[in-house]
Amino acid sequence: MGEFSETNISTLALTLNSGKVIAVGPGGRDSQGKTIPVAFKEGDTVLLPDYGGTEIKLDEKQFHLYRDEDILGTLHD
Repeated sequence: MGEFSETNISTLALTLNSGKVIAVGPGGRDSQGKTIPVAFKEGDTVLLPDYGGTEIKLDEKQFHLYRDEDILGTLHD
């Protein structure tokens, strides 16, 4: 495999699809009906897949809804 240079890494970082979590639900349910906690909280910056999610518009603002399992991870500064 090829080696990564600082240029490659900064280019990669600029092309990430990310977003800020503005709201979360209570979480899903397991087979026994117990709540499965959500892995993210309001204010988190998350890595999003290139495709998926549901696009909605509220009060002229556009939002994207994702299921907990569709979010790829949390980004930290």
